[in-house]
Amino acid sequence: MACKQNSGVSGQFRNQRRKRRQNLACGPKPVRVRRIRMKNFKVRRALPSDLPKINSLIELAVINWPMAKRVKRLAVPVLQYDETDLAFLEVHVANYKDEVVGIAAWDATTSQNLPNGQGGLFHGLYVLPLIQGQGVGEKLMQAVFEDARARQVNGLLIKAQRVSKDYFAHQGIPALAANDGEYPWQYWKELA
Repeated sequence: MACKQNSGVSGQFRNQRRKRRQNLACGPKPVRVRRIRMKNFKVRRALPSDLPKINSLIELAVINWPMAKRVKRLAVPVLQYDETDLAFLEVHVANYKDEVVGIAAWDATTSQNLPNGQGGLFHGLYVLPLIQGQGVGEKLMQAVFEDARARQVNGLLIKAQRVSKDYFAHQGIPALAANDGEYPWQYWKELA
Protein backbone atom coordinates (compact mmCIF):
# COMPACT_ATOMS: atom_id res chain seq x y z
CA MET A 1 0.00 0.00 0.00
CA ALA A 2 1.48 3.34 -1.04
CA CYS A 3 1.68 6.05 1.60
CA LYS A 4 0.08 9.31 0.61
CA GLN A 5 -0.30 12.41 2.68
CA ASN A 6 -3.87 13.62 2.98
CA SER A 7 -3.93 16.82 0.94
CA GLY A 8 -7.59 17.62 1.43
CA VAL A 9 -11.02 16.22 2.17
CA SER A 10 -12.72 14.49 -0.74
CA GLY A 11 -16.29 14.57 0.39
CA GLN A 12 -17.28 15.25 3.94
CA PHE A 13 -16.66 11.94 5.71
CA ARG A 14 -16.28 9.54 2.81
CA ASN A 15 -13.67 6.82 3.20
CA GLN A 16 -12.54 8.28 6.54
CA ARG A 17 -11.72 4.92 8.04
CA ARG A 18 -9.61 3.87 5.02
CA LYS A 19 -7.62 7.12 5.15
CA ARG A 20 -6.93 6.69 8.85
CA ARG A 21 -5.59 3.20 8.19
CA GLN A 22 -3.36 4.51 5.39
CA ASN A 23 -1.95 7.26 7.58
CA LEU A 24 -1.27 4.80 10.40
CA ALA A 25 0.44 2.43 7.96
CA CYS A 26 2.75 5.28 6.91
CA GLY A 27 3.74 5.97 10.49
CA PRO A 28 3.91 9.36 12.12
CA LYS A 29 4.80 12.36 10.02
CA PRO A 30 8.54 12.98 10.10
CA VAL A 31 9.61 15.71 12.48
CA ARG A 32 11.87 18.32 10.93
CA VAL A 33 15.01 18.79 12.97
CA ARG A 34 16.29 22.33 12.91
CA ARG A 35 20.00 22.52 12.39
CA ILE A 36 21.82 25.41 13.90
CA ARG A 37 23.40 27.54 11.18
CA MET A 38 26.97 28.33 12.17
CA LYS A 39 27.82 31.63 10.53
CA ASN A 40 28.83 33.88 13.41
CA PHE A 41 31.16 31.77 15.50
CA LYS A 42 34.57 32.98 16.65
CA VAL A 43 37.77 30.99 17.16
CA ARG A 44 39.99 32.03 20.05
CA ARG A 45 42.47 30.59 22.54
CA ALA A 46 40.92 28.61 25.36
CA LEU A 47 40.86 30.02 28.88
CA PRO A 48 40.93 28.00 32.11
CA SER A 49 37.31 29.09 32.67
CA ASP A 50 36.39 27.22 29.44
CA LEU A 51 37.39 23.81 30.84
CA PRO A 52 33.92 22.72 32.04
CA LYS A 53 32.39 23.59 28.64
CA ILE A 54 35.29 21.98 26.77
CA ASN A 55 34.95 18.73 28.73
CA SER A 56 31.18 18.71 28.32
CA LEU A 57 31.64 19.10 24.55
CA ILE A 58 34.17 16.26 24.45
CA GLU A 59 31.71 14.02 26.30
CA LEU A 60 28.91 14.88 23.85
CA ALA A 61 31.18 14.18 20.89
CA VAL A 62 32.42 10.83 22.23
CA ILE A 63 28.94 9.68 23.23
CA ASN A 64 27.95 9.99 19.56
CA TRP A 65 30.81 7.79 18.31
CA PRO A 66 29.72 4.41 16.88
CA MET A 67 31.19 2.10 19.52
CA ALA A 68 30.15 0.16 22.59
CA LYS A 69 28.75 2.19 25.50
CA ARG A 70 31.33 0.78 27.88
CA VAL A 71 34.19 1.90 25.62
CA LYS A 72 32.70 5.40 25.39
CA ARG A 73 32.29 5.57 29.16
CA LEU A 74 35.93 4.57 29.67
CA ALA A 75 37.25 6.87 26.92
CA VAL A 76 35.60 10.13 28.02
CA PRO A 77 37.70 10.79 31.17
CA VAL A 78 40.92 9.98 29.31
CA LEU A 79 40.14 12.41 26.49
CA GLN A 80 39.01 15.32 28.66
CA TYR A 81 41.39 18.16 29.58
CA ASP A 82 42.47 19.74 32.87
CA GLU A 83 44.50 22.80 33.94
CA THR A 84 47.78 20.94 33.41
CA ASP A 85 46.81 20.17 29.80
CA LEU A 86 46.09 23.85 29.19
CA ALA A 87 49.56 24.68 30.47
CA PHE A 88 51.26 22.29 28.01
CA LEU A 89 48.92 22.33 25.01
CA GLU A 90 47.79 25.11 22.72
CA VAL A 91 44.00 24.90 22.80
CA HIS A 92 41.63 26.81 20.53
CA VAL A 93 37.85 26.95 20.97
CA ALA A 94 35.04 27.93 18.63
CA ASN A 95 32.48 30.08 20.42
CA TYR A 96 28.90 30.74 19.41
CA LYS A 97 26.78 32.92 21.69
CA ASP A 98 29.10 32.32 24.67
CA GLU A 99 28.99 28.54 24.19
CA VAL A 100 31.95 26.37 23.24
CA VAL A 101 30.90 24.49 20.09
CA GLY A 102 34.31 23.19 19.01
CA ILE A 103 37.83 22.59 20.30
CA ALA A 104 41.22 21.88 18.73
CA ALA A 105 44.45 21.26 20.63
CA TRP A 106 48.05 20.65 19.69
CA ASP A 107 51.30 20.05 21.53
CA ALA A 108 53.57 23.04 20.90
CA THR A 109 56.15 22.30 23.60
CA THR A 110 57.74 19.24 22.02
CA SER A 111 59.18 19.10 18.57
CA GLN A 112 59.37 15.39 17.98
CA ASN A 113 61.26 13.41 15.36
CA LEU A 114 58.42 12.26 13.19
CA PRO A 115 58.28 10.21 9.99
CA ASN A 116 58.31 13.33 7.79
CA GLY A 117 60.73 15.43 9.84
CA GLN A 118 60.50 17.62 12.92
CA GLY A 119 56.99 18.55 13.94
CA GLY A 120 54.34 18.90 16.55
CA LEU A 121 51.48 16.65 17.58
CA PHE A 122 47.88 17.55 16.78
CA HIS A 123 46.21 16.43 19.98
CA GLY A 124 42.45 16.60 19.40
CA LEU A 125 39.56 18.04 17.39
CA TYR A 126 36.00 17.92 18.71
CA VAL A 127 32.89 19.63 17.32
CA LEU A 128 29.39 19.64 18.79
CA PRO A 129 27.63 16.80 16.91
CA LEU A 130 24.59 18.94 16.06
CA ILE A 131 26.70 21.36 13.99
CA GLN A 132 29.23 19.04 12.38
CA GLY A 133 29.68 19.59 8.67
CA GLN A 134 29.35 23.38 8.82
CA GLY A 135 33.02 24.39 8.80
CA VAL A 136 33.70 24.65 12.53
CA GLY A 137 36.33 21.89 12.53
CA GLU A 138 37.96 23.33 9.44
CA LYS A 139 38.26 26.80 11.02
CA LEU A 140 39.68 25.30 14.20
CA MET A 141 42.28 23.34 12.21
CA GLN A 142 43.21 26.51 10.30
CA ALA A 143 43.77 28.29 13.63
CA VAL A 144 46.03 25.46 14.81
CA PHE A 145 47.98 25.40 11.53
CA GLU A 146 48.47 29.20 11.61
CA ASP A 147 49.63 28.99 15.22
CA ALA A 148 52.10 26.21 14.35
CA ARG A 149 53.45 28.12 11.32
CA ALA A 150 53.99 31.19 13.51
CA ARG A 151 56.14 28.99 15.79
CA GLN A 152 58.03 27.69 12.72
CA VAL A 153 56.83 24.12 13.12
CA ASN A 154 57.44 22.13 9.91
CA GLY A 155 54.36 19.95 10.25
CA LEU A 156 51.87 18.29 12.55
CA LEU A 157 51.30 14.60 13.15
CA ILE A 158 47.61 13.76 13.51
CA LYS A 159 46.65 10.50 15.18
CA ALA A 160 42.99 10.13 14.31
CA GLN A 161 40.37 8.01 16.01
CA ARG A 162 38.69 5.45 13.77
CA VAL A 163 35.52 7.57 13.64
CA SER A 164 37.38 10.65 12.38
CA LYS A 165 39.90 9.16 9.95
CA ASP A 166 37.66 9.90 6.95
CA TYR A 167 37.34 13.53 8.04
CA PHE A 168 41.11 14.14 7.86
CA ALA A 169 41.34 12.34 4.52
CA HIS A 170 38.47 14.52 3.23
CA GLN A 171 40.44 17.60 4.31
CA GLY A 172 43.23 16.51 1.96
CA ILE A 173 45.73 15.64 4.68
CA PRO A 174 47.94 12.77 3.49
CA ALA A 175 47.84 9.52 5.44
CA LEU A 176 51.05 7.90 6.64
CA ALA A 177 51.68 4.21 6.14
CA ALA A 178 51.64 2.48 9.52
CA ASN A 179 54.14 -0.25 10.31
CA ASP A 180 53.37 -3.15 12.64
CA GLY A 181 52.78 -1.92 16.18
CA GLU A 182 52.22 1.72 15.12
CA TYR A 183 49.04 3.72 15.50
CA PRO A 184 47.01 2.83 12.38
CA TRP A 185 45.37 6.17 11.42
CA GLN A 186 48.15 8.72 11.20
CA TYR A 187 48.22 11.83 8.99
CA TRP A 188 50.92 14.40 8.30
CA LYS A 189 50.05 18.06 7.70
CA GLU A 190 53.08 19.79 6.19
CA LEU A 191 53.30 23.44 7.21
CA ALA A 192 56.72 24.63 5.99
